[in-house]
Amino acid sequence: MDYHVGDYLVHEASGVCQIEDIEDMELMGKGSRKTYYCMSPVFKAGAKVFTPTIGSTVKLRPVAPKEEFTSIIDNIDDIQCISEANDRVLQERFKEVMGEFTPEALASVVKTVLIRKWQRIQSGKKVMALDEKTLSIAGRKLYEEMAFSLGKDVDYAQNLFEDAVKSHASSTILMGA
Repeated sequence: MDYHVGDYLVHEASGVCQIEDIEDMELMGKGSRKTYYCMSPVFKAGAKVFTPTIGSTVKLRPVAPKEEFTSIIDNIDDIQCISEANDRVLQERFKEVMGEFTPEALASVVKTVLIRKWQRIQSGKKVMALDEKTLSIAGRKLYEEMAFSLGKDVDYAQNLFEDAVKSHASSTILMGA
């Protein structure tokens, strides 16, 4: 897909970014000139991201519209939790689902981890470090894009999502939590 200066995209590692320039350059002295999107992450002031316009393994996509996030919140019960009794296999499934690179996939991972976390706390267990790490990564990606699309801040998006999950979580039971 062709993007232009001024477009907002979701970069799989850096989140929502704005294309500031598209230029031919030679990075890392590899001897081959390529055309790069020169982007600024919206939620990381001063950072720059350079991604080749062609042949990159980095995923880019347009920012999801506000309506997509409104639909996710309104239909939170339809977002499937990822169920797996083995914690190692579950972590692999999280990575696999996050690789789908859609708001719905991220919402599924975040919803699953939040419910696991809350169930562990409620039963007096510690929250698993891998769950916290997954929540940190998937949650940041989901909440930042949601905040940008809704024209709100990240805390608002996080609270909106977590409140929606909480209000419907009482009927959700997860294995392995």
